[in-house]
Amino acid sequence: MPVPTLSRGVAAALIVASAGVSAQSPGSGYSYAIAPFYHDGSDLDAGGEASFAGVFTSLGRRWALDERSSLGFRLAFDYEDWDFSTPVAFGGAEPWSEIYRLGLSLPYSYAAANGWLWTVTPTVGYSGESGASSSDAIEYGATLSVAQRVRPDLLLGLGVGVFQQIEDTTAYPFVIVDWRIDERWRLANPLPAGPAGGAGLELSYALSGDWEAGLAAAYRSKRFRLDSDGPFPDGVGEHRYIPVVARIGRSLSEGVSLDFYLGVETGSKLRVEDSNGNRLFSDDQDPGVLVGMSLVGRF
Repeated sequence: MPVPTLSRGVAAALIVASAGVSAQSPGSGYSYAIAPFYHDGSDLDAGGEASFAGVFTSLGRRWALDERSSLGFRLAFDYEDWDFSTPVAFGGAEPWSEIYRLGLSLPYSYAAANGWLWTVTPTVGYSGESGASSSDAIEYGATLSVAQRVRPDLLLGLGVGVFQQIEDTTAYPFVIVDWRIDERWRLANPLPAGPAGGAGLELSYALSGDWEAGLAAAYRSKRFRLDSDGPFPDGVGEHRYIPVVARIGRSLSEGVSLDFYLGVETGSKLRVEDSNGNRLFSDDQDPGVLVGMSLVGRF
């Protein structure tokens, strides 16, 4: 796998707009992740307040095609329920409420004879508010990455993602790292790179027993089609933010882990565009508390 294994599962399911599936060796069975979360209400700069809650879920598997290549799939479903209180910057109207995302990724990996690991991951998905036009809420793209195990305890690489999101094309580089600093400390990517951004970084520490703690951060940018009958018909909503999340968790059994999260969402910006992607309104949001948990396993 060119994307490093997650630190005992989804190292920061709160960070991404979908819970990540932990990396696994070909033929190791299906993997799953379920991560409910809550973002406490925090002030909007122009006046008002916003909060949201939801759940991220995913299911995946990978199969060996031959000695050097493998093919897999990852199916993700996310749900967010937003609550706005007198959002002045949006004319007092709640810009959006219930957001749904569905995505399918098909990672193909190839291990070259010289030790380089290549992966291409095409992705297609839906991202829209309840009541949005399905045909106008499709996003697609791919990531391409290359990595090499420099030494037994260090995997390094680079990747690039290009995605056609809702009325916008984005491209970004990302770093791949899986560094087992010593028997307890590890620096790795906690998330799969995807339409919302790169893989982020997490520093984790193995505690006594089966317990593990970590601190992770990433940049996320999520876009979605708005309700056709809402205050901004067929418009586009966007949520940009940098979450910093601490976690602690443990293995419940072989292949199953439970993690708890506490963090803060920083640099949050909410934006509304018209149906063609032209800016209508935007506002910054004060840092808000994130809490949640994730259950990750294989069967």
